[in-house]
Amino acid sequence: MWRLTPRNILRGILLAFFPWGPAYLFERADFWFGQTGNGYWYYQFSGTRLEADVVSFALGGILIAYLLRPRWAVVQVFLSAGLVYSLLYFACPTYPVGPVWKSECYSLGPDGLAGVRLCAMMFSFGVLPAIVRASYKEDKLNKRLRPWIAIFGAFVTSVVTAWFPLTAWFSGATYLTSLVPFQAALLFGVSEIAAGILAARISRSIVVAAASGVTSILIISGFLWPILCAGCDRSLLFLIVPSWGIFALIGGFLELGLPKRLSIGPLEHFYPRLEDIRRIGVAVVLLFSLWTLISFDFWDPNVLYATNMSPGPGQMTLGTPSYPYVAGYYNSIKYRVCCVEVGVSFQRVDLNALAPNNFLMAGMGVQSPNCCIDGWDFGWRADVFMLPNGTQVVSGSTWETCDGNANCGGTIWEHLRYHAQQTISPPSISTPVYLRMLWQYNQSVWHANWFYNYTGQPWTRFGSFVPDFREGHYFDVGVEGAGNYPCSCVYFYQFGVASKTPVAGWSVQLLYPSFVHPDGSWGVIEHASIIQGVSSYWKGNYRWGGEPYNGVFARANTNDQTLPAGILQLTYSGTGTLPDKTVLW
Repeated sequence: MWRLTPRNILRGILLAFFPWGPAYLFERADFWFGQTGNGYWYYQFSGTRLEADVVSFALGGILIAYLLRPRWAVVQVFLSAGLVYSLLYFACPTYPVGPVWKSECYSLGPDGLAGVRLCAMMFSFGVLPAIVRASYKEDKLNKRLRPWIAIFGAFVTSVVTAWFPLTAWFSGATYLTSLVPFQAALLFGVSEIAAGILAARISRSIVVAAASGVTSILIISGFLWPILCAGCDRSLLFLIVPSWGIFALIGGFLELGLPKRLSIGPLEHFYPRLEDIRRIGVAVVLLFSLWTLISFDFWDPNVLYATNMSPGPGQMTLGTPSYPYVAGYYNSIKYRVCCVEVGVSFQRVDLNALAPNNFLMAGMGVQSPNCCIDGWDFGWRADVFMLPNGTQVVSGSTWETCDGNANCGGTIWEHLRYHAQQTISPPSISTPVYLRMLWQYNQSVWHANWFYNYTGQPWTRFGSFVPDFREGHYFDVGVEGAGNYPCSCVYFYQFGVASKTPVAGWSVQLLYPSFVHPDGSWGVIEHASIIQGVSSYWKGNYRWGGEPYNGVFARANTNDQTLPAGILQLTYSGTGTLPDKTVLW
């Protein structure tokens, strides 16, 4: 019979508060810093939200596994994850600040499942200690339930050890080049060695161990498949699924040893000490899994263009797209402006050099934030595409992105939420085409609008988008020192050239990149420098393109006084690479 003793009271308090309490209090503290205008601590807390959630559920899960039997520990952690989901996504205030509405609710993501994924991840970290404890019960477990407990335990282990690399891959992100092998190892199931060991220990079956690996990747893929990824090739799953089964099978052998019928030939006298080999296997899993947590900021995601412009894949890394890109950027302190403009002139293009599915693109990209949810930001582009048949198309696009912050689901994702395009017919291929992106207030609603003009063609709107009420109705321009390795800054306003794969035989002018000053007048940016695709971050974890455009040189006022300040001419020569931060004017 349960008695009201100090020990039981303490136990009840701990069970009521952990593991959800510390995670939620951390979130509330961060919002408090934001509401009181303490920007430094707001961003310090916001940047570590995900880590705080993981630590809260991981350590809280250990405590719960100690206080409760495994089955009840699983139930308690599940209820905690459900409570966090309710508090962060539904029981959260939305209120007006002047004419602007603000909300403390987290973003559900484009598919509405961002919160489910975040809480599934937290649940897995919290429930793993209970599963490990249950694995030592051996014969005390119900024999008919053992296989299902083993498969569930393997799934939980897989989430804990491989969640971040997998979610990034499904959304089109890889590590920086030197770290790709770590992501590839987990993508192909090295972590299933540990999952197979756990499944075999619970089920006492090699077959169940192998099946647990396949089942885990199929369930995780079901969770992650709805994540949108423009241009991604997920056919690697045909190799990944059996690979997970093989590594889980290896884990099963490490736990139970080789079956006698396989002990033939050289293996007949092979009697390794399984405990030592198991330790090595678990150490390998820990090496790769922990490194992904340590190197969590070193992602290499890319966003460039709407795939309906040219559907075939470009350069690929682990099935995710990357594109050559070189641009100028506004080298100034950060401003917030309503409107940006740039002109594009294709001085020369060898159409024969454009493959059927390639393109040459020139234009501008800029960033805007939201009011309240750090990590959920928006990329905007206005471009002119030159297609292989000589057709010119103006294109306007906007993405919403999450850089892995818990505010938007704890996973990296990108969503092309709007795209507009229109075929144009300027008098000649070199006729300058001017592009504008403007915030305009119409019928009590803010709109983001895209315009173009050229000789004989007045300013014509070809795209209009009504954003989420939580978005700031302005663009950020300038440079801010909050970028990702290997670049320490983000470059909010960029104007440049890209293609799906490198193209020879072209020369493009970017004309008079401008924005509207607070007094309402248009003005050309005062200072501009070069940025290559590898460093072209427009927010902390996102870039335009991703690869440097080798073989391109630049003419501008700094190296050619015949060009006025405000004109950048990029030409493909086939040799050399423009250094980052080369001054243009």
